[in-house]
Order: sequence, then C-alpha cells, then structure tokens
Amino acid sequence: MLRKKTNKYQKKIEQILKRFSPRTAKILKITGLAVITLALMALVYTGEQAGIWFKASVLEAPQPFSGTVMPVAKVPNWTHWNTQNNLRYDQIPENELIDLPAYDLSKMQFPDDQLVWGDSSQDSIRNVKIVYPVVYMGDYKYDHVENAGSHPAVDIKMPVGTPIHAIANGKVVKTSVQSTGFGHHIVIQHPNVPDPENPGTLTTLYSAYNHLDRVDVAEGQNVLKGQIVGTSGNTGTSTTPHLHFQIDREEAPWHPYWPFSWAESQAAGLSFFEAVNAGLGLGQGRDNTVNPMAFVSRNLSYSQVASNNNTGTQDTTNNPVVDPVEDPIVNPIAEPEPAPEPEPQPTFNEGSPSALFTYTITGETVSLIGNGVTLIVTDTGNQVAGLSDNDQIQAEVNGVGNLLKKQFTRSDFVNNTLKLIVKSDTPGTANVMIGKSAYQVTFISELKGVAKFHIEHDGYYQKNIVETVKVVALDEDGNVAPTLNFTGTVKVSVTDGLARVIPDELTKDDFKNGVADVRVIVSNNDPVVLRAQNGALVGVSESMHIEDSAVFADVNNRHPNYEAIKYLKEHNVIGGYSDGTFKPDKTVNRAEALKMLMTAFNVGVGGYSDFDFTDTDKNAWYAASLGSAVAKGIVKGYSDGSFKPANTVNRAEYLKILFKTVSMEPNSEITQPYSDVSLDQWFAGYAFLANKLNLLQPASNFNPANGMTRAGVAETIYRMKMIQDYDWVAYLN
Repeated sequence: MLRKKTNKYQKKIEQILKRFSPRTAKILKITGLAVITLALMALVYTGEQAGIWFKASVLEAPQPFSGTVMPVAKVPNWTHWNTQNNLRYDQIPENELIDLPAYDLSKMQFPDDQLVWGDSSQDSIRNVKIVYPVVYMGDYKYDHVENAGSHPAVDIKMPVGTPIHAIANGKVVKTSVQSTGFGHHIVIQHPNVPDPENPGTLTTLYSAYNHLDRVDVAEGQNVLKGQIVGTSGNTGTSTTPHLHFQIDREEAPWHPYWPFSWAESQAAGLSFFEAVNAGLGLGQGRDNTVNPMAFVSRNLSYSQVASNNNTGTQDTTNNPVVDPVEDPIVNPIAEPEPAPEPEPQPTFNEGSPSALFTYTITGETVSLIGNGVTLIVTDTGNQVAGLSDNDQIQAEVNGVGNLLKKQFTRSDFVNNTLKLIVKSDTPGTANVMIGKSAYQVTFISELKGVAKFHIEHDGYYQKNIVETVKVVALDEDGNVAPTLNFTGTVKVSVTDGLARVIPDELTKDDFKNGVADVRVIVSNNDPVVLRAQNGALVGVSESMHIEDSAVFADVNNRHPNYEAIKYLKEHNVIGGYSDGTFKPDKTVNRAEALKMLMTAFNVGVGGYSDFDFTDTDKNAWYAASLGSAVAKGIVKGYSDGSFKPANTVNRAEYLKILFKTVSMEPNSEITQPYSDVSLDQWFAGYAFLANKLNLLQPASNFNPANGMTRAGVAETIYRMKMIQDYDWVAYLN
C-alpha cells in the first residue's frame, strides 16, 4: 500500500514541477532542498503520509557510486546451442550459458562474407554479432557502425526471463508497464558518477532497462550495484526478446530519451526505420545520452572519483569480458522503439470505462469441439486497478461457442490476469471480445495431421526492410492443423528473387497453433517466391512484389494511412485529383463523405429523388446518393430545411452517418469514450462505438468539432471493411 501511495504522490509532484522552468524544476527535483521539497509536498498531501514518503524518497539517499556491473551476467552460447527462441532463460541448461561477451566493435564489424560456418575459432565473432544486433547510435542495417543512425541505446539479445541487474548504486525514478513503445521498463538515477566526457568531474546519469518481462522494484526505491531489478522480456514495440539498454544524461528532457518524435519523422517523409537509419536526431541523441556499454566497461574496476576523492570498491565479481554466439543472418533482430510519447490515461465518469480497455489475450487458436479453451487476458496497463469493486467488466462471444462466464469485476484479476473459458459444440469460429480486444478460436470436429504448408504474406515487400511472413501447417481439408505430425525441420528457402529468410529452418516448437513466423529481407527489386518443405510436405508462396513507392503523388508507403488509401483506391472507392494527388489532409464536405460511404459499403442508390432541401440540386453529382440516404434514414436535413452539402463534415456528424450506413447503432450501455466527450452529448454513443471498434487512430481526445480529412475518412472506411470482411468484433491492428 505504501508503495502505491508513494508512486501516486511522486507523480503529482512531477506534475507540479512541470509548472516551473526546466532549470528551476531540476533544482527542486535533484538538489533535495528540504524547505522547497516540503512546500511542494504540502500541495499534494499532509500529515503522517507526507513524513513517510519524505523519509523514504528524499532523506535516504542512494549509496555512493562504487563502480559498475554489466546489466546482464549470462546469455546463451548461440554458436554451440541449437537455440529455440521460445525458451525462457530458466529453461536453458546452465552449461549452455556464457558470460556476456565484450562490446567489441572490431568483432562486430568483421565481414559476414568472411565468416566460415563451423570454424570454432570464429565463434566469438559470431556471438558478439548476435548478442549486439543494434549498436549505440547505430541503424537497422545491422552493419554495427556507431553514429550511422540515431538509435540511442544498445540492444542486447537474450531469452525472456533473463535476470537484469542495476549497473550501479542508485534510486529508481520510474517504473512503467505500458503496452507500447518501451514496454515494461525501469529508469534508475545514478548521482555523482564519473562524467564519461569530462574526466575528473562528476555528473548524474540515468540508466534505462526496456522491454522487460517483469519489474521487481518500485519508484523511490534505492538499489545497489548488481541488484536484480527485473527480468528481460519482449514487451512494448518489440518482436523478439531483448534488452534495450540505455544511459541518459541529466540534461535529457525525459527518460528514457528518444531523439525524434513521430511528427518529426513524418515531416521528414521517413518511416520510423528510415528515420533511425538516416540518423534523424543524431545530434540530440549524442547530446542527451552516452554509450551505455562504454560507460559500464570503463567503470568495472572503478576505484576513485577524482573530483571528490570518494573511494570506490574494487569489483571482481562482475562477469569477465569474454566473447561468444551465431551467424547474424540466422537470428531475428530486435525491433526499434518508437518515440516515448505519454499514453492517454483512462477517464472514469458515470460508470465503468472497462469496455474501452485494451488487453493482451493469449491462448489456443484451434481446438476440438466440446473442449473448453482457456484464454489468458492480461491487463498490461494496470487499467482495472482504477475500477470500483462494483464495476462490471463484460466479455462476449460472437459466432459459435459460449463463454462459461461473461461478467467479471476487479477482484477476478489475479496479478493483472483473468481467465476466459470458451467452448463450442459446433464447428466454426468463436469471436471473443473483452474491452476493445478481440481473439478468435476456431473449433473443428476432428484433428488431422499436416498435409501441406501455406505461406501467407500481403503480396508486397519494401527493399531492405524486414517483412514478416507466416508459414501455416494445413491439413488435407485446408484447415490449420494444430497437431504437427512431421519429424525433423521445415526448410524455408527462396526459389525466385534475392532475399534472406530468418530463420530458414523451423521446428515443431516454432509453430504456435499451427502457425510459425519467419522474417524476410529482400535486397533487390525482383519478385520473390518462398518455399517451405519437410519431406513430401511442401508449400510455395505467391510472388511478393516490391511495393509501389506511392499510391498517389502525395501518398507513399510512409504515409500513416497508406494501407487504407491504397485498399480503397484498388477497390474503386476513392480516386485522386487530375494532378495525380490525393490531398489526404484536405477536409471532406457532407456530400463527399456521404458519397464515399455509400460507395464503400455498396448501399444501393438510384430511384430515390424524394428530397427537398432548400440548398440542394436534384441534378447534382451527389443527388443519387443523397436521395437514397434520405430514403433509408441515413441522413436528415437541418431544422431550417437545408442539408448544407458543401459544409465540412465534422467528426461527430461523420460517425453518425458511418454507423447508419452500415446499420449499426450504439446501445444504451455506454461509458465515457474520450476525455472531451460527456455522456449527455448527442454523439457520445457513436464516439463510444467508434472507440470500442477501434475505428479511429489512437488519441486521448475526440475533438468532435474538427473536420474529417480525406485520409481520416479512408482510414475509418478501411477499418470498418476489415471488420465486416473478416468477421472481427473490432479492428485488429
């Protein structure tokens, strides 16, 4: 309880500090001036609680700096061990673990084409290439060149569950379990440490440990060098287990620091990968961070800080600087971290907002009829903690099947997890939904063995960009085969084109519910065909083609609504202007929005002319759509008898037209969908339904009066089409 209250009051103080200038805030936060700190604390609480928090978080300073240890002690010996990426750290035999290899750029930059597989003398080179896929201020070209990009950290490859150690004495100033970006992460403040760039002087640094599986410390807690603070994971924006290890300078505006924002990368016309590879924000990154491995390595045998003559302790227990791992061509690479923008907090108003919570759902995807399938629902954002004891959390299932229990309360979550059990006596797909999150389970009447493989992709690739491709095991009826009866491995190869497949061999353990992922990197512009084979079991993909750089002159594959605009263009729902542009940011008027919606959802038009608005023309280009919409009750005019076809359609109006076009209406059981929408506003139900279905791109505010843009209309239509076409209960990102 004390720990929760500590976190709460610390966050309030942080909010108050933001009202001051950066310099003043820094003084208030770091120097520990008792009078000023007490004054700030008085603003947020009084009495005994204040004394407890003040003593724990201010008076008890962390232990003085006494040198460093590596953030992780042991990693697998990738070159000697037939690694399985789904194994956790505690499942790996001890004799297959080695000391963390030295961060050695000379070995990392050893030419790949000079590596001879099987040559044990090169094992240390392969290991270090694998353990450090992305270097400090590196890029995602995996060339291991520092200052070639703007990645402000070092990525260290390791299995989920690897113990993570505090690199030095310090105080935990941040813990977060967000589901995106840096994922579960910890930030530790280290005061009075040697300044890496100014020998003989002291500074304050902040170490950050990101994408964790478990966080074992609390904000305000003092930690010692080598103390286990959590375990590594694969949370946030990450597709393979690794530790994003970063050290920020005191001057960084936030921790963990990121050198550019999404807006800046978009303004530069770059995707996230391209922005990192291009070195966007490289200068800011170097100004606000330090090379974390260099700092740790330099202070492993720390003995004294020159400026204040503090004597440190000799550290002989830290892992020795040894080298070890496997061919980098064979191992998946850590995904990048997006700029750390604050996540919107749920708003509680007039009832439970649990219908708009996002959860992580895991479990079987295929099962026999008659069997109960247990799904694990995880509240990674700790959203449920804000509910009252009486708030109901509703789960539902569409299609086949039934849930053994549909209504839950906060107390049903144990360690932020909840169990849902779905069962069906008839074959088909059960669409399970809780909050904004959906999961599909397919029930089949009998289990059959694998008859062939199917390779799924979207048909396109971007040159030198990692593409995820699925290898699916199918039975003789063409259904996913959850029972894998083959022996040996499935070899995945490139039959046409020039590409790398990572990994190029799959075992049974790589298949989850009959599906395994591989990553493909294409290095030229030719079509690519993939082949999966295990003996007589074979699957060949359709050709993958290089993705067009632009669907319109002003919409290329880096545009955030590219997929939606491309899809609607290919289906003749939208068109461009005579100059070849789409003008995605141009607002849409009421007539244009109506026409696009009616066309997209195949609402019959024609034969309807019984509308008599004072400002419309029955011979206008939109007349057929308007007449049909009026007849079907999709739109009405204003009280003055007008329709205002040329007026910009705002977000509230647009959603109502959209839902009426697809014959969907919100029910009476709604909660506050956005912080700027109250339940008594006429459009609250439509905003709630749009949020629940995930039709709008994420935002904390709805901004109902803002005009809809052409790109925004395209995105909502595309998401609704996906929901309809694939029988989803919400749009799946």
